[in-house]
Amino acid sequence: MEWPKLPNGSVDWMTVFQAPNVGFIPLIEQSDTCEKLHACFLLIIDSLFTRTGDADVRRTYHETAADLFAGAADEQALSGQKVKLRMVMMRVMNDRTKRAHDHIEAKAKEIAASGDARVIDQNPTAALNV
Repeated sequence: MEWPKLPNGSVDWMTVFQAPNVGFIPLIEQSDTCEKLHACFLLIIDSLFTRTGDADVRRTYHETAADLFAGAADEQALSGQKVKLRMVMMRVMNDRTKRAHDHIEAKAKEIAASGDARVIDQNPTAALNV
């Protein structure tokens, strides 16, 4: 899957999660049954955590989903599940955004430490935009 990118080359996680009609959170909101919501959430988790080393994270989210979707499957349950999943997705989005920012900063510092004069102290990503 090709993820949308920011000018610095990192994934634009805000767009991935919040873009109207196609972002993960709007897709969750479009689910009109508990079964569709469950399937949508698992698809998102499987799309986000694809690496071999992510198996435990995927399993944890799948277990969380199993617990969340156990029981009633009516309209009231659907509404509550959407709220909970929206909170989970916001946490994942914020974590991904922070990790991307930290990675860009670390890369810029690495480049600066190597003596690359293109790095400007006020803009740690300047050397990455070459």
